Amino acid sequence: MLSKSKFTEIVGANIRKIRTKKRLSQDELAHRCGFYRTYINLVETAKRTPSSYTLYRIAKTIRVKVDDLYPSTV
Repeated sequence: MLSKSKFTEIVGANIRKIRTKKRLSQDELAHRCGFYRTYINLVETAKRTPSSYTLYRIAKTIRVKVDDLYPSTV
């Protein structure tokens, strides 16, 4: 089982990977989701653990399934 910190780290890395692949800046993603850019940065760097609803909003914005943000070991 993954620790909460490791889970948060992987989710943040997956968000960053997908966001950059879709050529979105943190600022643009934040604007589209209704968050601050600094919050997106905190999520991507694993300094904040996003709620399930936050992950839903991010996934919907970048047009992926929420499952795509989770670690593959879950």
